[in-house]
Amino acid sequence: MKKVFLIEDDLAIVDIYQTMIKKANFDVEVFNLGQETIKKIKEIETDHGAKPDIVLLDLILPDIDGIEVLKEIRKSNATKDVKVFILTNQENVEPQQLDGVKPDKFITKANITPTQLVELIKKELQ
Repeated sequence: MKKVFLIEDDLAIVDIYQTMIKKANFDVEVFNLGQETIKKIKEIETDHGAKPDIVLLDLILPDIDGIEVLKEIRKSNATKDVKVFILTNQENVEPQQLDGVKPDKFITKANITPTQLVELIKKELQ
């Protein structure tokens, strides 16, 4: 079963996305904090966790910036090739804010329905 990491602090969004992604037969692991996610990446590096097939990453998290999480994902040999979709309501994120790390897709939450998101995930993981 394909694994999706959902890094999102808005519990209403987590609830909707998690339900839709599970319905599409994906395994979903939810993280509400960036630091939790980084800890998990370190565990994956030491073979203590299943690598995700795709990461849905919010940029605005309560503890650290989502870009810091993206950097850690790209820095780790275990996760550097994992697909990362930035999911945000933050408009106009400048490339220089990303510090040279690139997500695979940049999605504005307001412009996509949960069903469309699941379709994108399916397409990406075929």
